[in-house]
Amino acid sequence: MTGGIIALIIAVLALIVLTVFGLNVLKKVSHLMKEIDKTTVTAQDKIDFFTKDTDAIKTKLDQITQRVNGLSIELNIKMEKIDYFSKTTADFQDALDELKNSIESLFSGFFNFSNKKSPQHTSSVSI
Repeated sequence: MTGGIIALIIAVLALIVLTVFGLNVLKKVSHLMKEIDKTTVTAQDKIDFFTKDTDAIKTKLDQITQRVNGLSIELNIKMEKIDYFSKTTADFQDALDELKNSIESLFSGFFNFSNKKSPQHTSSVSI
């Protein structure tokens, strides 16, 4: 055997070993790629699930916010009515106080006037 044939046998053996090693690596990489695809699909499913849940929660929060805003507006309207009622009640109380003072002044002036005109006789009962 000459040196050229030995070199050719070594090259063929190296090529066979390299091909077997390459097929083995390709098999492992192929399995790894399938696992990556499965993981990607699972991750995307989880993302879709949480996105839907997040959207549902956001919708509920929007509804709650709208209700709170409506209740806040309604509360402000009712507070304005209560303030108006309180002011009206205070005005009515002031009017009653003025009426009471006017009536007292009227009767006080009337009785003072009538006391001045009436004689100061003491009643006496004789038996």
